[in-house]
Amino acid sequence: MNKTQPVIQRHLAAIFCADAAGYARLMSIDESSALSLLNSRREIIDRLITRYGGRTANTAGDSIVAEFPSCINAVRCALDVQEQIADANEDISRERRVIFRIGVHVGEIMTRNGDLFGDGVNIAARMEKLAPPGCVAVSEAAFQYACKAVSVTFDDLGPQLFKNLSTPVRAYIACPSINPLSRAIPSVHRQSEFNLVRRFHRVLTAAVRKIATPEGLTAVEPTVLASLHDAPAIDEQRLADRIGADLAHVQRMVKHLQSRGLVGRADGFGSNRRRLFSLTPEGHELFSQLYPAVLSVRDEVMASLSQAERETLLSLVARVVAANEHGNSRYSR
Repeated sequence: MNKTQPVIQRHLAAIFCADAAGYARLMSIDESSALSLLNSRREIIDRLITRYGGRTANTAGDSIVAEFPSCINAVRCALDVQEQIADANEDISRERRVIFRIGVHVGEIMTRNGDLFGDGVNIAARMEKLAPPGCVAVSEAAFQYACKAVSVTFDDLGPQLFKNLSTPVRAYIACPSINPLSRAIPSVHRQSEFNLVRRFHRVLTAAVRKIATPEGLTAVEPTVLASLHDAPAIDEQRLADRIGADLAHVQRMVKHLQSRGLVGRADGFGSNRRRLFSLTPEGHELFSQLYPAVLSVRDEVMASLSQAERETLLSLVARVVAANEHGNSRYSR
């Protein structure tokens, strides 16, 4: 009986090849520990490949081959992998660290039963061998896509001759930040949501004060201006709900902003004849001046994140806030 031959498909893709440098030496020292560390680092790589829209194809021992529909995402993933593995390695003695070389190329590949083959994969593998441990080597084809979109310095190695390849391939080396997160954030903080959130809160508070203090505002009062700009003629309770603050605090802020001539009484009354408030012309003018500064400081704080990562962060934070504020309101009744 004839067996069905596997279908071979060809397509263009960004190919990512990674291999643990000196892994045989680590296995000879402590096989169990080396395997455990490799699995831990593989989890980081697999997670990031998925996050950046890639697909892990071939895996053998300590090597990984993946494909990406976007070359820019493949290079960003490779750099992120190196940064996060360097960060994880900070708690490991130097002689036991699992460090990867990574190569990226763009070219035509063949797919058979999910595995990748062809010259495109071979060139990506050659790039990986060129990369110093902890760095990323990219081919000329990959460089042309990534050089203007990825904020990292690429060192030109010039044309490289490889065995079984008749044409030289120009190569470039990129290394991630030399300051892993762990050098600035202790391990006990990186592994605790509460400690990270406390430090994140400090970063955000400093950013808000950078905007508010020159205008004589408290850290929360720009939020009041923004809420009254978006929803004019609301009462203090509704304003408190919108900005997530208690009513007494909001009343004090409204009184202060009224004294500054930035907030005034709106015509009419709300439910239960509550007073309604809106921005005055001076309040609108100040908010118009503050808004570009808010956007600038936001981009400065979030500069290390891609747009997709920003959206994910917003979604996750909103879910945590909503779940906890809903729970607190139930227990406070």
